[in-house]
Amino acid sequence: MKRFLKWFLAILVFVPVVLFIVLWAILELTPQEKLRTVAAQELGRRMYRRVEIGPIHLGLRGLSMETLRLSEVGSQISGTFMTAKGIRLGWDLASLWSGLNVKKKMITRSSGHFHIDEFHNPHYSANDFSMQWVLTDIDPTGSHLNGWATLEQGPGLLQNIDQLMATSASAKIALTPVMALMNLQRLGVLNLGLPDLKHWPIQAIHGKYSFTNGKMTINAFTIQSAPMTMATTGTVELANGSLLLDVQLHAPATSGSGALDVKLRISGTLARPKVDMDSLKKKAFRATITKLLEDPQGVKKDIDQTF
Repeated sequence: MKRFLKWFLAILVFVPVVLFIVLWAILELTPQEKLRTVAAQELGRRMYRRVEIGPIHLGLRGLSMETLRLSEVGSQISGTFMTAKGIRLGWDLASLWSGLNVKKKMITRSSGHFHIDEFHNPHYSANDFSMQWVLTDIDPTGSHLNGWATLEQGPGLLQNIDQLMATSASAKIALTPVMALMNLQRLGVLNLGLPDLKHWPIQAIHGKYSFTNGKMTINAFTIQSAPMTMATTGTVELANGSLLLDVQLHAPATSGSGALDVKLRISGTLARPKVDMDSLKKKAFRATITKLLEDPQGVKKDIDQTF
């Protein structure tokens, strides 16, 4: 029994320490420039982008990277997709070790945190982005995932919503209701009070998520901004991507329009989200008929300019 406990402790304690020492030695003894070049080439090959990595620092509980640059897909010289500074990834070694599945060559359990001091791309800039998570039962499909995660972000700036949605699946889901309202207001027959969001300054973002047997519950996802605040709750089935979200948008009254206070429901899938706008469509239809009776030529001009 004592011998068994001795070997058991050796596996749980000694092996992870040895692995860490080996990794630390590789990073310390290998020239940083050569190491970064190899890492950038491997990441670039997997992401189909040109990757530039700044100085790397390894600790017992995490890894930090001073700078990172990603090119557009397929770009070898020009075209920057994202630049970032102050990247830090932290982990719990005990959690990683207990979740290591050697046979399947994957990690089934993870606990850690991720932080970026600042990042920029052509459509979005942000400061103090961070995530924390405790996850178990990890698999490629996500159908058994359990645990929780949080997301926090400081000040940022969102520009050209339609272009951002075209390049990011997560942005497409988050901003679909906003884009739907923008399209509805473009006709000019119904003023929803939606502010100009070509340049949308953001004060903060907060997100809280829980996972139960592959179902992600969005307990809260809030974008705080002076022009407009958006709050989202709902669920997403990770295995098949089906979703059901409730979104509330609020914008204060301005000199050019009244206040906006709208609730929408998003259904469908992650790949094809659908916005339920029945109540707004009925309101828009009534407004269009009224304006058509008063100014038929004006309505025709609005429609022609929209399409």
